[in-house]
Amino acid sequence: MKKKQLQKKYTELIQSGHIASGRKEAVSFYHKAAKVRSKIYKKSKITCSICNGVGIKRVSIEITKTCLSCCGRGYVLRDYLHT
Repeated sequence: MKKKQLQKKYTELIQSGHIASGRKEAVSFYHKAAKVRSKIYKKSKITCSICNGVGIKRVSIEITKTCLSCCGRGYVLRDYLHT
């Protein structure tokens, strides 16, 4: 599926979860939406150029710090430098 199709399906599942009559039904819609959202993230993530996708930066031999451009995830969802 393409990114737009996944986004459309995600919004439909979230709306169905809001309209659902029971708790179990709403939770099932939200779990399905979470799976679709993870697929969207997999298609849109870009490896962080500062930490090279690791999530941490080495300051010295003993010290490492969390990469602040990607918040330690190793990827950025949008490339803010080029947009």
